Amino acid sequence: FSDGKWPFGGEGQPTDVPAPSGPACQQISEMLARADNNAGEYSFGGQAATLPAVPGLYVDGVGLVPVPLTEEHATKLIATCDKSPFGKRLSTMMDESVRKSWQLAPDQVEIKNPMWQNGIATFTEIIADRLGYKGVPMQCLLYKLLVYGEGGHFVKHQDTEKEDGMVATLVVQLPRVHEGGDLVVYRRGEEKYRHDFGKSDGTAAYLPHYAVHFADAEHSLEQVTSGYRLVLVYSVCLPPTMRHLMRSHDQTLSEELAGVVNAMGQDDESFALLLSHEYTEKSIGELGSRALKGVDRARFQALEEANAVVSPAKRLQFFIAQLELDEENERYENIKWYSPRGESIAHSIRSKLELNFLNPGQETFSGLWANRGNSTFEGYLGNSGATRNTTYSRYAVVAWPAAQGVENAFKYINVNAAVGALQAQRPVDAVLLRRFMEVVSAKLAAPREGVNSWDHPKTVSVGFCCSLCELLVDAGDPALVHLFFSNFVNGLNQYDKKDDLVDGLIALAGRFDWNDIGQVLLGFLDRTITADPMRMSHYYSRVASNADDSGLRMALRIADGLNAGAAQQALIRAAAEKAAQLRGDELSKSSVVGLLWKRAIGCGDMDIFNIVANKFSDTKPSLLQPVIEAFSQHIAVVDASDNKFAVLASIAAKRIDWLNTQLQSMGQPFSWEMPDAHFPDNAHIQAFLRGPNVSMDTIGATSFLWFSENQRKLVEYMAEVKQLQDRYGGDVTGNARKRARVDQPNTIPEGIPSLMSYLQ
Repeated sequence: FSDGKWPFGGEGQPTDVPAPSGPACQQISEMLARADNNAGEYSFGGQAATLPAVPGLYVDGVGLVPVPLTEEHATKLIATCDKSPFGKRLSTMMDESVRKSWQLAPDQVEIKNPMWQNGIATFTEIIADRLGYKGVPMQCLLYKLLVYGEGGHFVKHQDTEKEDGMVATLVVQLPRVHEGGDLVVYRRGEEKYRHDFGKSDGTAAYLPHYAVHFADAEHSLEQVTSGYRLVLVYSVCLPPTMRHLMRSHDQTLSEELAGVVNAMGQDDESFALLLSHEYTEKSIGELGSRALKGVDRARFQALEEANAVVSPAKRLQFFIAQLELDEENERYENIKWYSPRGESIAHSIRSKLELNFLNPGQETFSGLWANRGNSTFEGYLGNSGATRNTTYSRYAVVAWPAAQGVENAFKYINVNAAVGALQAQRPVDAVLLRRFMEVVSAKLAAPREGVNSWDHPKTVSVGFCCSLCELLVDAGDPALVHLFFSNFVNGLNQYDKKDDLVDGLIALAGRFDWNDIGQVLLGFLDRTITADPMRMSHYYSRVASNADDSGLRMALRIADGLNAGAAQQALIRAAAEKAAQLRGDELSKSSVVGLLWKRAIGCGDMDIFNIVANKFSDTKPSLLQPVIEAFSQHIAVVDASDNKFAVLASIAAKRIDWLNTQLQSMGQPFSWEMPDAHFPDNAHIQAFLRGPNVSMDTIGATSFLWFSENQRKLVEYMAEVKQLQDRYGGDVTGNARKRARVDQPNTIPEGIPSLMSYLQ
C-alpha cells in the first residue's frame, strides 16, 4: 500500500488513524469503543465473590445479627424495623398489597467485618466496568437494610434517585434459606433478567449474592413463600467531580446510539464496522451474526438494539460482508454479502464500492489491513517471471439507511438483496410493488456488460420469492401474483430448494380468490413435478425422481396449510393425479405417502380417494408395508361400514396374502443337504451345507448371517400379519366392487413353529 490507497476507498499513510466521514458516524464510532467492555449492561448479578460470607452485621437494639439469619433474630430485627413505604407520584404511601417488607436506615446499621468494606471497594470497580464507566471511581453508598418475611414482596416499580449522581442500585442478599423472592428486572415492559440469589445452585444459605440494575429500571420482588430474606441496598453513584458523565435515565449504550442514528443526515449515508475476530465462511453462513464473538458481538448487539427503537424513517439495514482485496497484476476488490441471519446474498466481483469505515479501536491503516494478508508465490514458469499474489480479507458489518436500501442494493449488490430492503419499508402498496417487480425483471433481462456483470444473476433466488410473497399478500393485487409466477417463480433453477416456498404459497392461496390465482399456481406445481426419468441417465433419473417427490410434497404441504375450500380441494386433486403418475416403488417409499393418505381420506371427495387407492391397489404387495402403515394413521376417521374402509382393507388383504406366501415358503420341510447353497463368507460352511453331514465344528467360523436375517424376517412378517388381521380382518360392508374379505387362518403355516424353534 505504498501508494497510500487502502482497500475499499481508504487513503492515507500506514501510521494514519482513519476516521469515518459525517458527524453522526464519528459519534457512533466513539460510542462503540465503549462496547469493548460490554458497556452499559442493563442488569447483572450472581455470587458476590469479593465479599465475606459473614459481614459482622450490627443493629442498634438487636446487637450482632448472625448469618444465616435465625428465626429468633429475624423476629427481633423486624420488631426494630419500620414498615417499608412506597412512593406514588409525589406521595409516600403504605399498602402491603403493593409492598410488604421492613427496613432500617443506614445510620442504624454497622458492618463490623473490615473485609466487607475492602470487598465493597473492589466490587465497585467491577460494577463500574460493567455499567460502562471503566476507570471511573464510582461510590457504593448504603441506602437501607431490608427484611422480607413470608408473604413479603414489592410489585413492579422504578427507584427514585436517592443520591446525587446515582447511576444504579446494588442489592446484596446475605446468606439465608428461603423460597421465592426472585428479583425480576424489566426492559421496555418485558421481563429480561431474573436474579434468584443462589437458590437454584443451593448456595443462598452459605454465600452472599448480588444484583445490579440501572437506577430507573423497572423491577419487582416476587413474593417470599417461606423463610426470610435479608438484604443491604446500595446506591451506585458517580463521584461529585464526574457527574457530567451521567446519562439520561434508563439510557444505555444502545439508547445513546439510537439517538445518534435518529439524527443522521445526508453526510452519514452509510458506514462499515470491521470485525476484530477471525471468522469462516461456514460459521457466518450457518450462524450469521450469532457467530460473532467478544467485542464484535457486543458492538453489533448495541447497533441492533439501537436500530430496534429508532424512528421507522431512520431505521438501518445491516449486512455481514466478507471484504477481499486481491493483488496480483492489478487490484481487485470483492465482497461476499450475507444477511444477519447468515443467508448468502451475493458475491460482488471487482466491486467499486467505497466504504465509510468506523474505527472504534483507533487503529492505524496498517493495523487494520497490513496483517490481514495471505500471500502465495509462484516461481519462474517458461517465459513468465515469478509472481506473488496477496489477498487481504476481513469481515465487516455494513449498514445504510433502510429507506435507501432498494437503491443501494440494486447499485452495489443485486436484485436478491433489493427485495429485503423493500421488506424493511412495509407496508408497500401495489403501485410501488409493481414498479419494483418491473425494475427487477428489466435487470434480469438486461445483457451482461462490464467486468462485474456476472455478479448479477439471470434468475432470482428462492429467498427472493419468499420475501416477495409477503409483499404480495400485503398489496392484495392478483395481477401481481401472475407477474410473480411468470417472471420469477417459473424461472427458478430446477435444483433450488423450492420447498422453502411453501409457507409463502400458502399465504398467497389463503389471501386471494382461487379463481384469480389457481391456474398459475397449479401450472408452477405441474412444471415442478413433471419429469421423464426414462429418457435420462441413472444420475439424472434420480434427480428427476427427487424433483417429482419435491413437487408432490409442495402441493400436499400447501393444501395441508389451508382451510377447507376450493384452493385446498384443487391442490389435493392435483397431488393425487401426479402421485398416480409416479412409479409404485418410488411413491411407496416416499416421505409424502402419509400426507397423501391424510388428505385423500379426509377431503370428502370419493373421486380423489379412488385415484390414490387405485394407484396402490396396482402396486406390488411387497412394497405396501409403508403404504398401509401410512393410511392406518388416519383410519380412525373412517367408519367400518364406509366404502373407504373396504378399499383400504382390500389393499391390506393383498399384503396379507403376500406375507402368508412368504411365510409358507419359509416353512418348507428342511433338509441338511443343499446342493445349491451359497455361503460366500466361509467356504468351509458352504461345503458343509452342500454335503450330507448333519453337524460341523463352528469354532472360529463366521456367524450364520443368512439364518439371522431369515429369523428376523419371520418374526416381522408374523407380527405384521397379526396386526393387519386385527385391524382389517373379517367381512367389510360395501358394494361388490369394493367389498373385501381377509381370511384369518386358525393356524400358522405348516413348518413355521419347528423352523422358529430351530432358528431361535
